[in-house]
Formats: sequence, C-alpha cells, structure tokens
Amino acid sequence: LLRADIALIGLAVMGQNLIMNMNDHGFVVCAYNRTVSKVHDFLQNEAKGSKVIGAESLEDMVSKLKKPRRIILLVKAGQAVDDFIDKLVPLLEAGDIIIDGGNSEYRDTTLPANLLQAQRDYFGAHTYELLSNPGHFVHTNWTGHGGNVSSSSYNA
Repeated sequence: LLRADIALIGLAVMGQNLIMNMNDHGFVVCAYNRTVSKVHDFLQNEAKGSKVIGAESLEDMVSKLKKPRRIILLVKAGQAVDDFIDKLVPLLEAGDIIIDGGNSEYRDTTLPANLLQAQRDYFGAHTYELLSNPGHFVHTNWTGHGGNVSSSSYNA
C-alpha cells in the first residue's frame, strides 16, 4: 500500500497546481475534494501517470497518510476552513499537522488551543533569540499554563 507524504484538500486550480508541484519534487500526495467527482476527474486528467493518489472521504484520506500526518487545506477562507478543521481533528492525533494554505485572515478562524499550540510548536512560531544574549533561545508558552509545550504533549 502506497502511503502519501502529505494530503491536500481543495482541488481548484491552485490546489491542483500545488499537488503536481509536490509530485514533481518526489512527494506522494493524496488529493481530496468535498465533491469527490473532482478527485476522479483530477486523477484521470491532470494527475494521470503521476504518483498522486485520491481519497473518497476524509477518513480515507487520513488512512492513506504516513505519520505524522500532514494536511494542507486549500479551501475558501472562513467557515469552510473551520468546518474542515472540526471534521479533521477527531481523525488526527498528537503530532499531526494541519496547514491552512488559503488566504484566511487569522482572526477568521478559531482553532482549538491545543491544535494552535501544536502548530506553533511545529513551526517554532514562539521560539526566539534574545538580542541581549546572542545564541540563547527562549521558548514562550503561549497557553499561559506552564509545563511541557511540545506538540507531542497535546491531544490535537
């Protein structure tokens, strides 16, 4: 069974092009779209002869991914992003990553705190070097609760 390195949700032009770009760079990509007929059309046309694999459902998509699972959302900003995140979170586990690749305004979506923290940890979004002490890096816990803040300690 071929396992995908990453999944992409949203098969509009930008999603299709990003999938083919990743495929061209050696990644196995799992393609999913809410309208499943778009997945079939994409596999039979633009992705024909590639290593791109399709998914019939979110559960199917998640099952085809290597762990930790990486999922790019390339859907319309706003409610669609929240809806997909709500459906994905119960299917994922600590260490899995959801990337909102659309043009969402950060105030438009309300991620669960544990998912937000896990993503910040993955991207190092709150690890910084002090100008007063070069070479010394500080990791700020944005949850305000102290303790271990690595993504593996969160149930995303």
